[in-house]
Amino acid sequence: MSQESAPISDANFGPGALTRDGFMGRDNRPIHEIIRQDGVELDRLGMTREAAADFLQLLLDEGKKGLEAPVDFKGLTLQIQWARGLLPCPFGEPRLHPKITATAADSLTGRTLRFSQLEIHLIRDHGFFGGQGSPYRLEPGAILEFMRHPNI
Repeated sequence: MSQESAPISDANFGPGALTRDGFMGRDNRPIHEIIRQDGVELDRLGMTREAAADFLQLLLDEGKKGLEAPVDFKGLTLQIQWARGLLPCPFGEPRLHPKITATAADSLTGRTLRFSQLEIHLIRDHGFFGGQGSPYRLEPGAILEFMRHPNI
């Protein structure tokens, strides 16, 4: 059975299973419906999940250059935090992901974007941006705003 066709355990997405807060927030929709609706939003924005993930990975990689000190990158301030341990994918893949969190702050607008290495994987490989109300939710439009920063 392929990774994409493996059964998804909804329990993996809830609070306390893999993360303290879980990936769903207050969202009661089935995971496949969240992914479908985010796909519609990506189409509306003219963006792909791969482009979003590539951009977030670029920010994370640039931020790593400062270890945990802030890094200026084309008008954004990037800061990385490492934590001990690894996180599994809630979709049940056998891979583990380092606990790395990045924060990007836009000096022009004051907006911030916070994301993890695992979230990049969830977006790229599964099209999952998180449930509404989850602290891990990344709105496709918010990512696009950062991608359109005038210096990038």
